[in-house]
Amino acid sequence: MLVLAAATSCVPQPRGVREAAPQPAPLAAQPLLRELALDVPADAVAPEAAALPGATLAPAPPFSGQAASADDAARAADCLTAAVYYEARSEPVEGQRAVAQVVLNRVRDRAFPRSVCGVVYQRSSRGCQFSFVCDGSMERQREPNAWDRAAAVARGALAGLVYDPVGSATFYHTTAILPWWAPSLSRIGTVGTHIFYRWRGGMERALAFRQSYAGVEPGTAPMPLAAADAPPMATVLAEEVERTGGVTIHRGEKTLIAEGKAPVQQSGGVRIHRGVPAPAAPGDGGAIIGDEESPT
Repeated sequence: MLVLAAATSCVPQPRGVREAAPQPAPLAAQPLLRELALDVPADAVAPEAAALPGATLAPAPPFSGQAASADDAARAADCLTAAVYYEARSEPVEGQRAVAQVVLNRVRDRAFPRSVCGVVYQRSSRGCQFSFVCDGSMERQREPNAWDRAAAVARGALAGLVYDPVGSATFYHTTAILPWWAPSLSRIGTVGTHIFYRWRGGMERALAFRQSYAGVEPGTAPMPLAAADAPPMATVLAEEVERTGGVTIHRGEKTLIAEGKAPVQQSGGVRIHRGVPAPAAPGDGGAIIGDEESPT
């Protein structure tokens, strides 16, 4: 891992990072989710849920999801390895395991995508979930030994190893900053250079470990954000795409669809669009959990 160039946190920063200014009062459930740019059904969390007493911190359940295919399993491992490597490659193994645990906790949280790559490459109109995907970090040459170490951590986490100290954590930031969202979450503790958080009170009961792994991994290339005057998009996750004879075939957990444009056919995770502009192919583009190198 490279030396820290800037301190970061693990969510988009619509209000910016507040290091010296007084922290705001904790936000209620729905305003917090909106500020975090997370798409959660309005009836999933009661408005007063965040203020309810929280459960005792307990270890996360082992990750036991089964990939739909060998390719999906390989993509999941690669995405989790990338998150561990770019987020925590200078950390001791405990810090790397903590980051991997956060990713897999998000996969099983109702506020986040149901796939590993979906979580790592998640983005919204407000920015990326993992800033290393957007800031050019992946264009730099990898350190082979550090990548192999991150891959071993990822394999262990996917195989069911749990890093108990961070429990149900789904957020973290470096010790150098105090982001705006911190007062609205429950602080768990510090591992290495990162401070970890979980949902407060009833939000944790409503969201944490309440969804199952989809088993299907979208393509790993990030998609560019839509232009301001472009039609709203159903999602901004990247995916595998085929184009032929005016027909666009999307493969993956989620599909980028212009509002009002319904797929002609849908079956087994494959959506076929006729006469609908296709999203950029993987590799054309840009997802925040705490990048070690650029502000998020």
